[in-house]
Amino acid sequence: MELTDKKSRLLGLAFLVQFISSFTSGVFMLPRATGVQAFGSPLSIEQIMANIVRNAGILRLDILMDFITAAGVIFLGAMLYSTVRRQNEGMALTAFGLYVLSAALIAVKMTMLYALLFVSRQFLAAEGPASLGPMAGMIYEVIEYSAKMHSLAVGLSLTIFYALLLKTRSVARPLAIWGLVGILGVIAGVTLGLFGTEAPFFFFAVYAPFELVIAIWILTKGVRKERTN
Repeated sequence: MELTDKKSRLLGLAFLVQFISSFTSGVFMLPRATGVQAFGSPLSIEQIMANIVRNAGILRLDILMDFITAAGVIFLGAMLYSTVRRQNEGMALTAFGLYVLSAALIAVKMTMLYALLFVSRQFLAAEGPASLGPMAGMIYEVIEYSAKMHSLAVGLSLTIFYALLLKTRSVARPLAIWGLVGILGVIAGVTLGLFGTEAPFFFFAVYAPFELVIAIWILTKGVRKERTN
């Protein structure tokens, strides 16, 4: 019977941090700050700006949560890399590189969110020029696009990592298969979004609870020591 690598439980912590920060930001804080719900009615940029100014404190907190998410992304990528690198170091390094790229895209989103808050305040002021409306719309489009590209980069990275986890049998086989199938659905949904088509909810539903489940599993069971062929 294989021994469990106790140190690898840091991987469970990494999954947990990533799940909590990204879920809190994407499901609660950002929708509350902007008024834009994932499956709700679309809002005009003027409505979004008004919501942002009214909920400036929540938006600032969301930016802080994005910073934690970016740090968590790199932490998770590093832990996954150290777990599977002996199986295929080239693929593991590629996946980690995609994680670093995704963290950079979060940084772009953070910067654009702060810029949108500034422009929104100027626009809603009595002397605010009307030209700021189209500028705010452009900034918001960059925010949405960077968020989608972040999800795509993470999805491609996790596809590699979950395939290597499955091959090394570092976690339970059904768990690795769930992660692999679920993240492929996320990639498909994000890709449709990049081409202007809204993906059905079920594209994301399979993966939605996975990071929490695997975090609890690893924190409880640990990860088997890597096996190489």
